[in-house]
Amino acid sequence: MDKRPIFSDKLSVKDFEKYYWYKDELVKICRKNNLPSYGTKAELNQYIVSFLLGNPVKQFRYQSRNTKVLKAEDIYPNTRLLESNFKLNREARNFFADYFDMEKFSFKKSMAVKLRMIQSNQDTKATVQDLIDAYLLKNQEAQQTSEENTYQWNNFVKDFNKDEFSQNYSDRMKVAAILWQKVRDSAGNKKYRHSLMVKYHKEIAIYEKLI
Repeated sequence: MDKRPIFSDKLSVKDFEKYYWYKDELVKICRKNNLPSYGTKAELNQYIVSFLLGNPVKQFRYQSRNTKVLKAEDIYPNTRLLESNFKLNREARNFFADYFDMEKFSFKKSMAVKLRMIQSNQDTKATVQDLIDAYLLKNQEAQQTSEENTYQWNNFVKDFNKDEFSQNYSDRMKVAAILWQKVRDSAGNKKYRHSLMVKYHKEIAIYEKLI
């Protein structure tokens, strides 16, 4: 596996995108290169890609002309998000609580990701129904967005624990972390496979249970 290179303005977009970067790493890269350092992981990635391509970088912002605060009783599934100045606030929380017949409603991350995507793309046709779909995980676009890469570590650990040979180690999380670091810094896929345990056996052998 190729080792992940140190970031520099000479790095190609292809090499940047084939490696895994944590969000805090992207924030540091943005700050060091005077790029916007706030937003979702997907947005930070786009800032850096634009920077590497030599294109002007502007922070994603959508300014609605409508300054009126949208009340819960005025929100419907077909309400246009941008033209209504919809926000994930207390009024929206009250609407969703009533819509889903819940005493207390909590926003899901997928809803915030979807709304940010709609704002950055200025999708004027998007409605509250799109956020409902994101909440119910029916919208595959919300599931497959690059923001979901954040959960690769969790999936890696789950698959590692499913491997019966992981039971042979006393500190399974430590072993998983070592293997994850190898995968994270490589150009390959970020999924666990048993061959990793074999390939890096020398580095994780100290955590084997004594028989």
